[in-house]
Amino acid sequence: MRPARHQQDPAHAQWILVDARHGPKVGLLLAMGNASYHGVAPRNALDHRVAQYLLRQRLDQAVRTGRPADAARVAYAGREWQVRVRPVRAPVSAAVVGALACYIEASADWADHPPPVVGSWEWRITEGGTDHRNVVAWNDETFELYGLAPPEDRSAPADAQPRFPHGRWWDGTYYLNNLVMDSWRPAVREFRDALLRDRAGELYLCSYKAQHRASGEPVALRLAGRADPDRPGWFRGLVTRDAGARENVPVPAPGPLVRALLLASRDPVVVVDRVLEELESANALFDALNLAVPSDHHIRKLVHPFDVPAMSKLLNAAAADPDHVVGPQRLRLATLSAEVWREFDVIAVGGAASDGPARHVVCRLAAV
Repeated sequence: MRPARHQQDPAHAQWILVDARHGPKVGLLLAMGNASYHGVAPRNALDHRVAQYLLRQRLDQAVRTGRPADAARVAYAGREWQVRVRPVRAPVSAAVVGALACYIEASADWADHPPPVVGSWEWRITEGGTDHRNVVAWNDETFELYGLAPPEDRSAPADAQPRFPHGRWWDGTYYLNNLVMDSWRPAVREFRDALLRDRAGELYLCSYKAQHRASGEPVALRLAGRADPDRPGWFRGLVTRDAGARENVPVPAPGPLVRALLLASRDPVVVVDRVLEELESANALFDALNLAVPSDHHIRKLVHPFDVPAMSKLLNAAAADPDHVVGPQRLRLATLSAEVWREFDVIAVGGAASDGPARHVVCRLAAV
C-alpha cells in the first residue's frame, strides 16, 4: 500500500495579509499571495494544520504587541520551517492596522519570496465648522505605491500636519480629485462616507485606480479601513495593489443627473457637501468666476467670515426641504482679483434623501 501523499498547504510560501480590529486583534484576511480576499476570517482560510501551527498564534502576537513574531527554525510535521510575521503600523498614531505573514522551508531563501508593498494611512474627517478637518496621512510604502518619494523631513510634529512635499499629509479633497482617477472617485467617496457612517468598527473595502506618478500608468489599488473607536473622526487602514483586479470589473460612474445638470446649466453651478462643507463639483462657468477656491475645497474659506452664518442657514434650509428652491441669499466670496471680495446672489436646492436632510446641495450663483 502506497503512503498517503503530503497535501500541500495553499498558504505555503505565500504572503498573508490581515487587517487589525479594535483590541488590537487580528481582523479579516485581505490577501494570500496573488489572491484577494474580501473579509474572510483567517481561521477559515488558514485551515491547513501547518499554517495553523506556524502562523495563527504568531499573527495574534504581532498584532497584539506591535512587534515582529519571526522564527528562524521551527520543526513541525517532520519538516523544518522558517517564519516571518510583521505588523503594519499607522503613519501617525503608530497603531497596528494589519500584519503580513509567510512561512517557507528552512532550506529556502527569503530573497526568493519578497513581501508585497503594503501601505498604511490615517484619515481625519470632522463635520463642517470652524475646526473642520479633512486630511489624510500616508506611510512610506503608500507613497511608493503611488510612485512618489516619501518626504524626508520628519521633524514636524504630527499636529502641524505639513502637506506633501513638506510632510506626509494631503488635503482629503485634493487626494480625491488629483490622486484618484476620474471614474473611480465615486467609489472612494462611497468608501469614505461608509466610514463616516460606521459606529461598529466594521471593515470596509474599496477597489479603485490611481495614476502612478513615476510611470504615468494606471495602477489598481485597494483600500481597507475601519473607524477608530478610540478617536472619533479618525479612520485608518491599509492600501495595497489590488491583486484581484480584473479589466472587466464595472467602472463606477459619476452621478448622471448631477453631471447633466452641471453641463446643461447656463449659470455658474456648484454642488456642496453640506456635512463636510466642501465644494464637491462645479461646472465650467463656476470655474470661470475667478474665485479663490481653497485647495481643500472648504467652503468656509471661500465665503466672507461675516457671511458664514447666512451660508450655513441657506444650505441647511435647502437640505431640509429638497422640494423647494431656497434663496436668493447674498454672499461675499473671495476672488483672485484686486477687489478681494465679490457679491453673489445664491439660490440652493437640496438633493433627494431617504433618511433625513439631504447631504448634497446644488447652488446657482448670480453676480451682483
